[in-house]
Amino acid sequence: MAKPEAIKAGHVVAIGIVPGTAPRACYIGLVKAVDEYGIRITPVKWDDDLDDVRLSTEDFFVTWVNINSMLVCTEEEPAKRFVRDKAPQWQTEVESMSKED
Repeated sequence: MAKPEAIKAGHVVAIGIVPGTAPRACYIGLVKAVDEYGIRITPVKWDDDLDDVRLSTEDFFVTWVNINSMLVCTEEEPAKRFVRDKAPQWQTEVESMSKED
C-alpha cells in the first residue's frame, strides 16, 4: 500500500490498476484526494488543439489494494510535459502488458 503522505492533492499521476478493476488498465489524472482507503483523481488528457491539459467532468476513485503501480508527477516536474509525453507513453506500456496476461 502506498503511503498517502507521499502523494498529495495537486499531483498528476498515471495509475496502473489490477486487471478487472475498471475498463482500462491505466488512468492519468489530477489527484483530488488521498486517504487511507485510496486515491481520487480527475482524469486528464492532453488537448492538441488547445495545447493544454483538459480535465474530465467526473472523478475516479481506486482503492490502494487495486493499484499495481503509479507514475507520479510532483511539484518539481512540469505537469503539462508529464501529461503530454511521459504519462501517455507509460499508460500505453502498462495497457500493453495487461493485454499479454
